[in-house]
Amino acid sequence: MTTNRWLVAALALAGIAGAQPRAYAADLPQGALVTKAPVVALAYRWTGCYLGANVGGGSDRAAFFDATPPRPTGLDHGVARGTGALGGGQIGCDYQAGNWVFGLQGMIETANLNGTSHFVPGPADPQSPNVLDMRSRTSALATATARVGYAVQPQVLIYAKGGAAWMRSQVDYTITGMGAFTFPFTGSDTRTGWTAGGGVEFLIAPNWSVFAEYNYMDFGSKTLTLQGYGGTAGATAPIVVNHRIDTAMFGVNYRFGSP
Repeated sequence: MTTNRWLVAALALAGIAGAQPRAYAADLPQGALVTKAPVVALAYRWTGCYLGANVGGGSDRAAFFDATPPRPTGLDHGVARGTGALGGGQIGCDYQAGNWVFGLQGMIETANLNGTSHFVPGPADPQSPNVLDMRSRTSALATATARVGYAVQPQVLIYAKGGAAWMRSQVDYTITGMGAFTFPFTGSDTRTGWTAGGGVEFLIAPNWSVFAEYNYMDFGSKTLTLQGYGGTAGATAPIVVNHRIDTAMFGVNYRFGSP
Protein backbone atom coordinates (compact mmCIF):
# COMPACT_ATOMS: atom_id res chain seq x y z
CA MET A 1 0.00 0.00 0.00
CA THR A 2 2.80 2.41 0.83
CA THR A 3 4.42 1.75 -2.54
CA ASN A 4 1.15 2.41 -4.38
CA ARG A 5 0.66 5.72 -2.57
CA TRP A 6 4.15 6.91 -3.63
CA LEU A 7 3.50 5.83 -7.21
CA VAL A 8 0.20 7.73 -7.37
CA ALA A 9 1.81 10.86 -5.88
CA ALA A 10 4.67 10.77 -8.40
CA LEU A 11 2.28 10.44 -11.32
CA ALA A 12 0.20 13.37 -10.04
CA LEU A 13 3.25 15.63 -9.72
CA ALA A 14 4.39 14.70 -13.25
CA GLY A 15 0.96 15.59 -14.63
CA ILE A 16 0.95 18.98 -12.91
CA ALA A 17 4.47 19.78 -14.19
CA GLY A 18 3.56 18.87 -17.77
CA ALA A 19 0.33 20.86 -17.71
CA GLN A 20 1.77 24.15 -16.43
CA PRO A 21 3.54 25.33 -19.65
CA ARG A 22 0.33 24.72 -21.59
CA ALA A 23 -1.61 26.72 -19.05
CA TYR A 24 0.86 29.63 -19.15
CA ALA A 25 0.79 29.74 -22.93
CA ALA A 26 -3.00 29.73 -22.93
CA ASP A 27 -3.04 32.65 -20.48
CA LEU A 28 -0.90 34.95 -22.76
CA PRO A 29 -2.79 37.48 -24.93
CA GLN A 30 -3.29 36.47 -28.56
CA GLY A 31 -0.36 37.52 -30.81
CA ALA A 32 2.00 38.22 -27.90
CA LEU A 33 4.50 35.63 -29.15
CA VAL A 34 4.78 37.22 -32.68
CA THR A 35 7.42 39.96 -33.11
CA LYS A 36 7.28 42.20 -36.25
CA ALA A 37 10.40 43.91 -37.71
CA PRO A 38 10.21 47.73 -37.55
CA VAL A 39 9.64 49.62 -40.82
CA VAL A 40 12.75 51.66 -41.73
CA ALA A 41 12.10 54.92 -43.66
CA LEU A 42 14.32 55.68 -46.67
CA ALA A 43 16.88 58.43 -46.04
CA TYR A 44 17.06 61.01 -48.85
CA ARG A 45 20.21 63.13 -48.98
CA TRP A 46 21.65 65.32 -51.75
CA THR A 47 25.30 64.98 -50.74
CA GLY A 48 27.29 63.07 -53.35
CA CYS A 49 28.36 63.10 -56.99
CA TYR A 50 26.25 62.22 -60.02
CA LEU A 51 26.32 61.44 -63.72
CA GLY A 52 23.34 61.85 -66.05
CA ALA A 53 21.79 62.60 -69.43
CA ASN A 54 19.36 65.21 -70.72
CA VAL A 55 17.26 66.19 -73.75
CA GLY A 56 15.45 69.39 -74.67
CA GLY A 57 15.24 72.30 -77.07
CA GLY A 58 16.73 75.72 -77.59
CA SER A 59 16.46 79.05 -79.37
CA ASP A 60 19.39 81.07 -80.75
CA ARG A 61 18.95 84.76 -81.59
CA ALA A 62 21.87 85.50 -83.94
CA ALA A 63 22.01 89.18 -84.90
CA PHE A 64 24.30 90.34 -87.74
CA PHE A 65 25.94 93.76 -88.03
CA ASP A 66 28.11 95.37 -90.69
CA ALA A 67 31.74 95.39 -89.51
CA THR A 68 32.89 97.83 -92.23
CA PRO A 69 32.76 101.53 -91.28
CA PRO A 70 30.93 103.79 -91.56
CA ARG A 71 28.34 101.79 -89.61
CA PRO A 72 25.19 103.60 -88.43
CA THR A 73 24.68 103.18 -84.66
CA GLY A 74 22.30 100.39 -83.78
CA LEU A 75 21.74 99.29 -87.38
CA ASP A 76 21.71 95.50 -87.71
CA HIS A 77 21.65 93.44 -90.87
CA GLY A 78 19.03 90.94 -89.85
CA VAL A 79 18.31 88.47 -87.06
CA ALA A 80 18.40 84.72 -87.64
CA ARG A 81 16.22 83.08 -85.00
CA GLY A 82 17.30 79.49 -84.88
CA THR A 83 15.38 76.81 -83.00
CA GLY A 84 15.91 73.09 -82.65
CA ALA A 85 16.67 70.13 -80.43
CA LEU A 86 19.58 69.48 -78.12
CA GLY A 87 20.77 66.64 -75.94
CA GLY A 88 23.78 65.59 -73.94
CA GLY A 89 24.99 64.84 -70.45
CA GLN A 90 26.06 66.32 -67.15
CA ILE A 91 28.36 65.50 -64.27
CA GLY A 92 28.62 67.17 -60.87
CA CYS A 93 28.81 66.99 -57.10
CA ASP A 94 26.55 68.38 -54.34
CA TYR A 95 26.93 68.99 -50.63
CA GLN A 96 23.93 69.38 -48.33
CA ALA A 97 24.01 71.54 -45.18
CA GLY A 98 20.61 71.54 -43.52
CA ASN A 99 18.11 72.34 -46.26
CA TRP A 100 20.71 74.13 -48.41
CA VAL A 101 22.52 72.30 -51.21
CA PHE A 102 25.70 73.62 -52.85
CA GLY A 103 27.30 72.10 -55.94
CA LEU A 104 29.40 72.31 -59.08
CA GLN A 105 28.29 70.98 -62.48
CA GLY A 106 29.62 70.51 -65.99
CA MET A 107 27.26 70.04 -68.94
CA ILE A 108 27.82 69.43 -72.66
CA GLU A 109 25.20 69.37 -75.42
CA THR A 110 24.99 68.44 -79.08
CA ALA A 111 22.61 70.95 -80.67
CA ASN A 112 20.92 71.71 -83.98
CA LEU A 113 19.74 75.32 -83.74
CA ASN A 114 19.18 76.61 -87.28
CA GLY A 115 18.02 80.07 -88.28
CA THR A 116 18.00 82.24 -91.41
CA SER A 117 17.57 85.93 -92.15
CA HIS A 118 16.77 87.81 -95.37
CA PHE A 119 17.64 91.50 -95.05
CA VAL A 120 17.06 94.32 -97.52
CA PRO A 121 19.04 97.41 -96.37
CA GLY A 122 17.39 100.82 -96.34
CA PRO A 123 18.68 103.81 -98.30
CA ALA A 124 20.84 105.02 -95.37
CA ASP A 125 22.64 101.69 -95.03
CA PRO A 126 26.13 101.48 -96.62
CA GLN A 127 25.19 98.02 -97.94
CA SER A 128 22.28 99.34 -100.02
CA PRO A 129 21.22 98.31 -102.64
CA ASN A 130 22.69 94.87 -101.85
CA VAL A 131 20.49 92.12 -100.37
CA LEU A 132 21.92 90.14 -97.44
CA ASP A 133 21.06 86.53 -96.57
CA MET A 134 22.42 85.00 -93.36
CA ARG A 135 22.23 81.48 -91.97
CA SER A 136 23.40 80.49 -88.48
CA ARG A 137 23.67 76.95 -87.11
CA THR A 138 24.71 76.28 -83.51
CA SER A 139 26.00 72.70 -83.21
CA ALA A 140 27.40 72.44 -79.67
CA LEU A 141 27.00 74.02 -76.23
CA ALA A 142 28.85 73.53 -72.95
CA THR A 143 28.63 75.06 -69.47
CA ALA A 144 30.58 75.00 -66.19
CA THR A 145 28.41 76.30 -63.36
CA ALA A 146 27.93 76.57 -59.62
CA ARG A 147 24.56 75.50 -58.15
CA VAL A 148 22.77 76.70 -55.04
CA GLY A 149 19.54 74.98 -54.04
CA TYR A 150 17.03 74.65 -51.22
CA ALA A 151 15.32 71.36 -50.34
CA VAL A 152 11.68 72.36 -49.82
CA GLN A 153 11.01 68.66 -49.15
CA PRO A 154 13.63 65.96 -48.44
CA GLN A 155 13.13 64.77 -52.03
CA VAL A 156 12.47 68.11 -53.80
CA LEU A 157 15.25 70.60 -54.60
CA ILE A 158 14.71 74.05 -56.13
CA TYR A 159 17.97 75.53 -57.44
CA ALA A 160 19.65 78.37 -59.31
CA LYS A 161 22.87 78.06 -61.32
CA GLY A 162 25.33 80.29 -63.13
CA GLY A 163 28.81 80.34 -64.64
CA ALA A 164 30.70 80.12 -67.93
CA ALA A 165 29.37 78.92 -71.29
CA TRP A 166 30.85 77.90 -74.64
CA MET A 167 29.31 77.48 -78.09
CA ARG A 168 30.22 76.26 -81.57
CA SER A 169 28.44 77.62 -84.63
CA GLN A 170 28.70 78.09 -88.39
CA VAL A 171 27.69 81.20 -90.33
CA ASP A 172 26.83 81.36 -94.03
CA TYR A 173 26.59 84.88 -95.48
CA THR A 174 25.47 85.66 -99.01
CA ILE A 175 25.54 89.13 -100.58
CA THR A 176 23.39 89.59 -103.67
CA GLY A 177 25.02 92.66 -105.22
CA MET A 178 22.68 95.03 -107.05
CA GLY A 179 20.11 92.23 -106.96
CA ALA A 180 22.01 90.29 -109.63
CA PHE A 181 25.43 89.04 -108.51
CA THR A 182 25.81 86.51 -105.68
CA PHE A 183 28.84 86.52 -103.36
CA PRO A 184 28.82 83.61 -100.84
CA PHE A 185 30.93 83.51 -97.66
CA THR A 186 31.17 81.04 -94.78
CA GLY A 187 32.98 80.57 -91.48
CA SER A 188 32.86 78.79 -88.13
CA ASP A 189 32.97 80.29 -84.66
CA THR A 190 33.83 79.04 -81.18
CA ARG A 191 33.29 81.55 -78.37
CA THR A 192 32.92 81.95 -74.62
CA GLY A 193 30.09 83.64 -72.74
CA TRP A 194 28.12 83.38 -69.53
CA THR A 195 24.99 81.55 -68.42
CA ALA A 196 22.35 81.74 -65.69
CA GLY A 197 19.35 79.55 -65.03
CA GLY A 198 17.48 77.38 -62.59
CA GLY A 199 15.20 74.43 -62.15
CA VAL A 200 13.73 71.77 -59.91
CA GLU A 201 15.09 68.29 -59.14
CA PHE A 202 13.25 65.36 -57.57
CA LEU A 203 14.75 62.26 -55.90
CA ILE A 204 12.66 59.34 -57.14
CA ALA A 205 14.92 56.93 -55.21
CA PRO A 206 17.94 57.40 -52.91
CA ASN A 207 20.30 57.11 -55.92
CA TRP A 208 18.12 58.40 -58.78
CA SER A 209 16.78 61.86 -59.56
CA VAL A 210 14.98 63.63 -62.41
CA PHE A 211 15.06 67.35 -63.18
CA ALA A 212 13.71 70.11 -65.41
CA GLU A 213 15.56 73.40 -65.95
CA TYR A 214 15.86 76.59 -68.03
CA ASN A 215 19.11 78.35 -68.99
CA TYR A 216 19.95 81.68 -70.62
CA MET A 217 23.31 82.08 -72.39
CA ASP A 218 24.84 85.33 -73.63
CA PHE A 219 27.86 85.21 -75.95
CA GLY A 220 28.04 88.90 -76.81
CA SER A 221 29.26 90.30 -80.14
CA LYS A 222 32.29 89.13 -82.07
CA THR A 223 33.73 90.08 -85.48
CA LEU A 224 34.11 87.10 -87.82
CA THR A 225 36.17 87.15 -90.98
CA LEU A 226 34.22 84.91 -93.32
CA GLN A 227 35.92 83.25 -96.27
CA GLY A 228 34.54 83.40 -99.79
CA TYR A 229 33.99 80.27 -101.83
CA GLY A 230 32.83 79.44 -105.35
CA GLY A 231 32.99 82.60 -107.43
CA THR A 232 34.11 84.56 -104.32
CA ALA A 233 37.10 82.29 -103.49
CA GLY A 234 39.99 84.24 -102.00
CA ALA A 235 37.82 87.14 -100.81
CA THR A 236 36.87 87.83 -97.19
CA ALA A 237 33.88 89.48 -95.54
CA PRO A 238 34.10 90.83 -91.95
CA ILE A 239 30.81 90.73 -90.09
CA VAL A 240 29.80 91.17 -86.44
CA VAL A 241 27.61 88.39 -84.99
CA ASN A 242 25.82 88.50 -81.64
CA HIS A 243 24.47 85.29 -80.04
CA ARG A 244 21.90 84.95 -77.25
CA ILE A 245 20.57 81.45 -76.53
CA ASP A 246 17.72 80.06 -74.39
CA THR A 247 17.46 76.36 -73.53
CA ALA A 248 14.94 74.17 -71.69
CA MET A 249 15.59 70.54 -70.84
CA PHE A 250 14.59 67.46 -68.87
CA GLY A 251 17.09 64.97 -67.51
CA VAL A 252 17.94 62.09 -65.18
CA ASN A 253 20.90 61.64 -62.81
CA TYR A 254 22.40 58.60 -61.13
CA ARG A 255 23.84 59.66 -57.76
CA PHE A 256 26.90 58.01 -56.22
CA GLY A 257 27.41 57.91 -52.47
CA SER A 258 23.84 58.66 -51.41
CA PRO A 259 22.52 56.66 -48.41
